[in-house]
Amino acid sequence: MNLDWTHRLRVSRKTAPATMDEHHAIRTIGRLLVISITTLVVSCVVMLTTGQMVKGIYEQTTAEAEHVRAANGIDLLVSQFGPLTPEGAETIGRIAGLKNAYLSQTAPTAPDLRMIPLLGEQAVSGSYLVWTENSFGNDMFRLFAPIRLPTVSIMLLIVIGLMVYVHRLVSDIERQRRLAHRQSRTDVVTGLDNRLAFETAIGRLSQAGTPFGIVIIDLDLFKAVNDALGHAAGDIVLRTVGQRLEDLMGPGDQLARLGGDEFVMVRVNKPDPAGLSILARECIFAIEQPIELTGGRNVKVGASLGIVAAGSGGLPPSTLLGAADTALYRAKAQPGSAFQFAGDSPASADHWHLRCA
Repeated sequence: MNLDWTHRLRVSRKTAPATMDEHHAIRTIGRLLVISITTLVVSCVVMLTTGQMVKGIYEQTTAEAEHVRAANGIDLLVSQFGPLTPEGAETIGRIAGLKNAYLSQTAPTAPDLRMIPLLGEQAVSGSYLVWTENSFGNDMFRLFAPIRLPTVSIMLLIVIGLMVYVHRLVSDIERQRRLAHRQSRTDVVTGLDNRLAFETAIGRLSQAGTPFGIVIIDLDLFKAVNDALGHAAGDIVLRTVGQRLEDLMGPGDQLARLGGDEFVMVRVNKPDPAGLSILARECIFAIEQPIELTGGRNVKVGASLGIVAAGSGGLPPSTLLGAADTALYRAKAQPGSAFQFAGDSPASADHWHLRCA
């Protein structure tokens, strides 16, 4: 009846691969995120830098070309017609391809205006030939959009694809984590909680100060059924007993299989000796009912119970479980199905037993 610590070791070994897979998946997610962010940053920097460089080259080349054309136009008109007039400024604008060319007595301050100062013989002293800078932003967009937009679209599709993959990967990890968590706390044969889930539950109840009782149940005659009829029949007995005991549980109660033919209950509803005595009798009655196996054959088993009632607050769960286990030993020494409370003497009048029919 000692605690089966090898069971916990087996559970840990089973869940270890899932944990390793989870760590590997998390590292993969990290790499994908770094790649995605790096790709976006580098792409944006390259596109912005390229656009600024192209724009700067266009602006510089255009400004220089306009300045040269304006100077040549001024020299041509002045040599033929004398000092510039407003009409001459407009003519230079048409010849040199200057936008909104005109004469001004003051230097313009607007950022989109360009000028060239006129010498004394070219116009009235202190005059300027002024024109509006041509905007090549739209032209640049029309030139570069066929290259940039598909590139940006492809990168966005790649990033979206990576994000979708990452989302699926995270969902798979969460699903595997929940499955591993559930499997690590579930008994394979009966579907009940296992030892780890049981110890977690009583640890939580102890920390919260919630009164509870513990009932350890060991099946009598189970080994004979298992040896004579095989493990398949034994599994049917365990599942049937588990279902019958589960039907006796109230809100907040917990039933677990510790291993082999041993079950344990955590009772928070009426965990006093009187309430636990009633529960013990109900458990024995339910367990001793005939169990139908495959093929129509019936078998009967009994049960011995060790009980720790509420009121042992402050004791660690391992101590409470050990006390219940000791009481179970005394119950098994009684003929037939029986239960014993922790702390009772073997000859105590409080013990109760029922012979198996």
